[in-house]
This record gives sequence, C-alpha cells and structure tokens, in this order.
Amino acid sequence: MNTILQSQVFFLISSVGFVTLWIFVAVFLFYLIRATKVLSRIMEKVEKDIDNIGDTTKEMLEEVKNSTVFNFLFKKKRKSRKD
Repeated sequence: MNTILQSQVFFLISSVGFVTLWIFVAVFLFYLIRATKVLSRIMEKVEKDIDNIGDTTKEMLEEVKNSTVFNFLFKKKRKSRKD
C-alpha cells in the first residue's frame, strides 16, 4: 500500500468518526436543552406554589390569632400601674 492510499484511508476514517461524534454531541445537546426547559417550567410552578402556600399560611395564622379561643387561652398580659 503506498502512502497516498494510506493517507486517504486515514482521512476517510477520521472524517466518518468526526461526523459521527458531532451527531452524538448534537443529539446530547438537544436532549439537554429540552431537559433544561422542562426543569425551568417545573421550578416556576414550584415557586408559584410556595408563594401560594406562604400566603395561605399567613392567612391561617391571622385567623387563629383573631379567634376567641386563642385569645381566651393566650391572653395578653397587661402591665399593672404602680401608684
């Protein structure tokens, strides 16, 4: 086998390998981008739910503090005046 034929075979094999490698990289990046978008949507939903839970918790605490049973059990101590 002469050197020109050997170099042609080498470049053919390396070109096929390079193209195959970049196809795999492109597919990997495609799925990575899709997964990132899905994760971003999930995080947005979680943030909204956390805000709603926080608001609901504040409302529940205010209702409990304003209830008569709570006020009866946990009366505010009044400071006595010394004359």
